[in-house]
Amino acid sequence: MWAFGLYPSAEGTRLVSRNPIALPEAALPTRVLNRFIMEPGSWVMERKMLLGIKQRAERTSAKALRSVILPDPPAAVAGQ
Repeated sequence: MWAFGLYPSAEGTRLVSRNPIALPEAALPTRVLNRFIMEPGSWVMERKMLLGIKQRAERTSAKALRSVILPDPPAAVAGQ
C-alpha cells in the first residue's frame, strides 16, 4: 500500500507520502530484511521523488505567478 496526501499548512500545501513496509506476521529474517534493507532504500527513493515533485510544483507555481504579476509588455505600435 502506498498513499499520498495533500494537507494545508501555514506555508502552503504539504504533500505527505506513506508507505508501510513492515509485515507483522512475517518471519524474523523477512522482518530484518525489511527493517535494514527495504526501509532505508525506500526512504532514499521516496525523498528524491518528493523533492523532484516539490521542485516541479514550485517551478510551475513561479511561472504562473510571473505571468500574473509581470505580463508581457504590449507589442510596439507601428509608426511610433
